Amino acid sequence: MKPIAGTDVFKLPKVKGLFAARKYDGEFTMLFFDGKDMISVNPGGTVRVGLPAYVEAVKLLKKAKVKNCVLGAEIYLKDEPSQAQRVQQVVRVLRSPESEEQLERLGVAVFDVIELDGEEVDSTATVYKLLDKWFKGGKRVHSPDYVIADTSDSVMEAFTEWVIGEGAEGLVVRHDRAGWFKLKVRHNIDAAIIGFSEGTDERKGMLHDLLVAVIRDDGTFHELGRVGGGFTDEGRKEIAGMLRRRIVPSDYVAVNNDYVAYEMINPGPVIEISCLDLIPERARGGPVNRMVLEWNGKRYSALQRMPIVSMISPQFVRLRDDKEATVEDVNIRQISELVPVPNVEQPAIETKSTPSKLIRREVYTKTMKGNKMVRKILLWKTNKEEDGQFPAYVVYLTDFSPNRENALERDIKIAHTEKKANAQFDELAKKKFVGGWEKAE
Repeated sequence: MKPIAGTDVFKLPKVKGLFAARKYDGEFTMLFFDGKDMISVNPGGTVRVGLPAYVEAVKLLKKAKVKNCVLGAEIYLKDEPSQAQRVQQVVRVLRSPESEEQLERLGVAVFDVIELDGEEVDSTATVYKLLDKWFKGGKRVHSPDYVIADTSDSVMEAFTEWVIGEGAEGLVVRHDRAGWFKLKVRHNIDAAIIGFSEGTDERKGMLHDLLVAVIRDDGTFHELGRVGGGFTDEGRKEIAGMLRRRIVPSDYVAVNNDYVAYEMINPGPVIEISCLDLIPERARGGPVNRMVLEWNGKRYSALQRMPIVSMISPQFVRLRDDKEATVEDVNIRQISELVPVPNVEQPAIETKSTPSKLIRREVYTKTMKGNKMVRKILLWKTNKEEDGQFPAYVVYLTDFSPNRENALERDIKIAHTEKKANAQFDELAKKKFVGGWEKAE
């Protein structure tokens, strides 16, 4: 979906037949119905069965004589005001329900029909016709509130009623030819500049983008992201000139999307930025981890990566001369009050990750034309799989041959179990340690 601010609704394509639906704030999931039972799978791979809403959905689909289907849906708390429908509340109930009554509070808004009886459904009008037919009268499962709009003004009316008036998360606007759009209210955040990069060629001497951070309660700087939009050309010159005078040493190197390293600066100034959305999870599930830095007054040092968010469409708004890079002015809680941020209260300085453990290591050598070649395979247990940042096991091959154009080649394989990792290790060894290779001591 292409994100658009509610104030920019005029940017929607000028077409008729736009379907504008209320966006529900919960956990996205895929529903699979085989004619008898229903399961769901979320982006992180969690499979769920037996929710009261699913039981109701199965009854309604059987009544409609649906043989099988694949649906897109959102699990949310149906009896809470829209402003309180935070995804973390939904996840908390799903993971550790305290009673059957809690599960009965979960509603399921079905917003898409991906497949019906093994055939793809690619008509938006057909999708909503089917959803209205199947789930009419449902108490826990239903189709979303929606309107069919021929103008952006009609979409804005729905946005004003549901999002501004009732506190819904946003609108999803879709059209078969024009595409999918997500309309949301922009968030404004105060952040400290901790680095910058400059343009090249004709834009040399002008700001390219900024690296910004928020501050955790323990005073550490948590990298938030990059801001490259919203500046005038004159502003880019002025800001770049100002930041050049603040450059400091850093043990941590960050690069922008063009793989240019940021110049790190004495923390500050503070800027106000706006973004269309804050996403606390990666597309395939798991937290968005970014580096937490310690500033000792002279240089930066990297502590560890911790969960934060991804900003969608961040834009520079203004310099905040009335604020400084302090815990009070640019606190991470600006973000955690809007979206769930795991471990937001956990001090970064006191947290130490468990060291990885080397389980197996084999090194072989071979001499050809007077040059020694080396092949080495390592198997590591990362001890960091629980935070979603690393796989449980890593098998790592290095292959050095001075006779090749590319002297050093690498191969990495990952596994969730030690048994699988050992099998990968043995397979690589069988393939690589043949034909005159001798085991090194």
